Amino acid sequence: MDPVHFTGKEVLDMAVRIEENGMRFYADASKAAKSNQLKDLFRVLSEEEGTHIKMFLELKKALVGDDETAGFDPYLEDAQQYLKSMADTEVFTNPDAGKEAARSIKDEQEAISMAIGMEKDSLLFYYELERMIREKDKKVIESLIDQEKEHVRKLTNLQNMLFGSK
Repeated sequence: MDPVHFTGKEVLDMAVRIEENGMRFYADASKAAKSNQLKDLFRVLSEEEGTHIKMFLELKKALVGDDETAGFDPYLEDAQQYLKSMADTEVFTNPDAGKEAARSIKDEQEAISMAIGMEKDSLLFYYELERMIREKDKKVIESLIDQEKEHVRKLTNLQNMLFGSK
C-alpha cells in the first residue's frame, strides 16, 4: 500500500480492518464483562460491526471495473496525512489488534473507555473517508457515521449509568 496515496480499494480495506478489529474487541469484551448490561451492549456492538464489514465489502465490489481512484482525490493533503497516520497504527496492520486490546483490559470501566476511544477513532477515519469517496457512495458512509455516533452515545450512557459521569 502506497503510504501517501490510497486507492478507493485500499481505503475500504482499512475501513474493513477497523470494523473487524472492533468486532473482535466487542465479542471478547462481551465474554469478559460481568454486568449483563455491558455484556449485552458489547454483543450488539460486535454484531453491528459485522454489518459494517458487509457494507464496506459491498462498496468494494462496486469498485471492480470502476477506475479505483474515481471519486478519491489523492491530493486532499490533510485527509491523506490523517489516513497515513491511521494506516501506520496497529489497528490497520494487525488483524488481531481488537482481540489483543480486549485481553489487555483490567476492568469494565477500562473496557468502556477503550471502546469509546475506538469508536471516536473510527468516526475520525470515516469523516475523512466521506471527503474522499465517490458521491454515489456517500450515503453509505453517512449511515456508518450515524451508527458509530450511536455506539458512542450508548457506551457513554452506560458508562455514566454504571460508573458515574466523568
